[in-house]
Amino acid sequence: MKRKKMAVIGLGNRLLADEGAGLHAIDLLKEKLIYENAHAAIDVDLVEAGTPGMNLLHQFDQREKIIFIDAGNCGMKPGEYIRFLPEEVKSRKKSKNDSYSLHQFDLITFLEFAGSMGMTGEVEVVIYCIQAAEITMSETLSPAVARGLSFLARDVYNEIKKGKRKITPGMDIAANL
Repeated sequence: MKRKKMAVIGLGNRLLADEGAGLHAIDLLKEKLIYENAHAAIDVDLVEAGTPGMNLLHQFDQREKIIFIDAGNCGMKPGEYIRFLPEEVKSRKKSKNDSYSLHQFDLITFLEFAGSMGMTGEVEVVIYCIQAAEITMSETLSPAVARGLSFLARDVYNEIKKGKRKITPGMDIAANL
C-alpha cells in the first residue's frame, strides 16, 4: 500500500474506557469520510495505533504531517480537548512536571527521542488531547468524552480536509509491524 503524505494516528486502549478515545476518534473520522464521500478528495492514512511505543517510528517515513489523537491528563474538564504542537507541551511539562499521556511510553518523550535521532525529519506534528474522565475496564467511553470526541473528530476532519488529498480508511498499524 502506498504511504500517504498525511496520517491521523489514534492512540489508546479500547478496553480502558476513555483511554481508548484516540481509537474511537479514528472510527468517527472513517464514518464521516464515508458519509461525505470525501475519500476521493483527501490523501491521508487513518491509523489505529493502540499503545505502540517505538513502533510509531516508521510512521514518519515519507510523511509531511502527522496528527496524533490521544486521551490524557490535559488539565481540563472531562471531554474538553486541546490542539497543540509538541514543543508547546515540552516547556509546560518541564515547568509543571505533569504527564500529558496515560500510556507507559509518553508521546512527548517519544517525539523528543525520535527528533533527537533525526527520525522525524521535517514532518509537521500536531497533537489533539482529550481530557479523560474514566480509566476503568470498559469498552465504553464516558458520556463527557463521547460528547467531546464528536467535536474533536470534526476539528481533525476540517484540518485534514484542508489538504485536499485522498484518504485510506482502515489502515492498521499492526499490519505494518
